[in-house]
Amino acid sequence: MSPRATETMLRTVYSALLYGLAPFIRIWLARTSRRRGGARFRQERRGRYNTGVGAGRLWLHCASVGEVRTAAPLLQALADRRPELPLLVTTATTTGAETAAQVLPEGTAHAYLPVDWPGAVRRFLATFRPCGAVILETEIWPNLYAATAQRGIPLILANARLSERTVEGPALIRRLQAAALRRVDTILARSHEDARRFTAFGIPAGRVRVLGSLKLAPPSQPLPEAFEFGRPAIVAASTHDDEEVRIAEAWRHARRERDVPPLLVIAPRHPERGPTIRQSLQQAGFRTALRSAGEDWHRAQVYIADTLGELEALMAGARLVIIGGSLIRRGGQNLVEPARLAQPILFGPYMANFAEESERLLAAGGAQRFFDESDLRHAISELSRDPAGRQEMGQAAAKTVLAAQDTAVLYAEAVLEHLGRQPEASEEPAGSPRDR
Repeated sequence: MSPRATETMLRTVYSALLYGLAPFIRIWLARTSRRRGGARFRQERRGRYNTGVGAGRLWLHCASVGEVRTAAPLLQALADRRPELPLLVTTATTTGAETAAQVLPEGTAHAYLPVDWPGAVRRFLATFRPCGAVILETEIWPNLYAATAQRGIPLILANARLSERTVEGPALIRRLQAAALRRVDTILARSHEDARRFTAFGIPAGRVRVLGSLKLAPPSQPLPEAFEFGRPAIVAASTHDDEEVRIAEAWRHARRERDVPPLLVIAPRHPERGPTIRQSLQQAGFRTALRSAGEDWHRAQVYIADTLGELEALMAGARLVIIGGSLIRRGGQNLVEPARLAQPILFGPYMANFAEESERLLAAGGAQRFFDESDLRHAISELSRDPAGRQEMGQAAAKTVLAAQDTAVLYAEAVLEHLGRQPEASEEPAGSPRDR
């Protein structure tokens, strides 16, 4: 069987599975739209758009909040170089859409990415007819990738990465993903290790370029004003389940020594978990306050900042930042934001999602790794007693980010260069009304 026939067969099976899950996906979309996003979220995820956005925009897909923030410097660099080129950003979440409205260049249109049903994808592309597609990080959608190729729309992966889990996944899934990736025209990888994984996945080396981590590019927005806690504080940023109590216990043990900040601020990755986190911490014997409930934190030991859009201000007001998602096997959360704020950074053993960034910060002395709660306790104690060391670490972190200030420009120029070599995209009719 030829490679193209194999790809077609694999996509047929994949699409059949997606169609089989359609009732459950529709229930999920309905429930999600009731909580946030409304009817627009539900309809657009099904590929049905009622918009006045014109065709011919350069389209960038950013899955959620983190990817939107990563893309913001790139979008600004594109707007600076080609102000006449209209931009479209898609997200898969409502929180991503809210962040896009705050940080993206004026005039950037937004839509929700459709579920990877063939009909929904066809309707999306027929509605917007983009002149090019840029996918942030590496979201592999086989039907979407095939449809862009069929329309002649150049497809680029930016800040591209491949995890070891993807490379070592089940054989059939790897074959489907590899076939989809062969539809990509250019892969702009964040590191040489990621580039190696793409070529090992069967992507020709000539299609892969290493431009560095776009996450290190400084955002176009000014630094936020520091949150006034009224007393020294440590911020645990973007934490996940099974981290909050463990971090709080490490901080409580460190508090037995002098100079350790008397307030721990926990900003969960998913703010809706705030009440659950409060209950767990109270059961562990901590005095807590919940920001979403307007509770007073001045007498609390642990302040749970379960709100959106305040994390940078919270980190700016801290003495020390602990990166969530790194004490469990989540791959870590964004450590570039506290680095930009010149904050000393601690992170745990699991930073695969930010491997390039974390290694650069470690090498520069801008961050410190801990391996368990005991190690975290010692790190908190040592840094709390060493204000000069904290300042030195924070300055090293900020310099590391500053050294990558041209990264967004490199990505923008690579995207525009590739678009300049492409013929105009064809215009295919939309799918039939019965297409999902």
